[in-house]
Amino acid sequence: ENYFSAKSGLYHYLNMADGNYREYLRGEMVRAKKYFYVLRPLLACRWILRTNTPPPMCFTELVAADLPTYLYESVQELLRIKMEVPELKLIPRVDEINNFIEEEFPRLKEKIKSLPEERRQGYDELNELFLKYLQ
Repeated sequence: ENYFSAKSGLYHYLNMADGNYREYLRGEMVRAKKYFYVLRPLLACRWILRTNTPPPMCFTELVAADLPTYLYESVQELLRIKMEVPELKLIPRVDEINNFIEEEFPRLKEKIKSLPEERRQGYDELNELFLKYLQ
């Protein structure tokens, strides 16, 4: 927790979501699992902004905490499809989710810009810990 940077984490997750969105979700037909490559980092950003802590790894925790309620049914349907359909099969784009994604990018970018610069802590303590476990 001494080394967590909210601003760096936000930029990391936002860039991850943006790259995956541009690559996989802008067509008429998409792979269902690719939605999770965008939704998870966006929900991680929302978590960081709300708690100023690292987000959990578990997608269901992020959904429970930060997914807007109007998207819950659509995301549950995507989870069902992901479990039942071969990974390479294409599904029609889910406009409701795409609209949310497209609205989140500018909102999150503005929030990140408004955050103060963070003071960087040295890495001596982390380096010592790393070397300790290498021995």
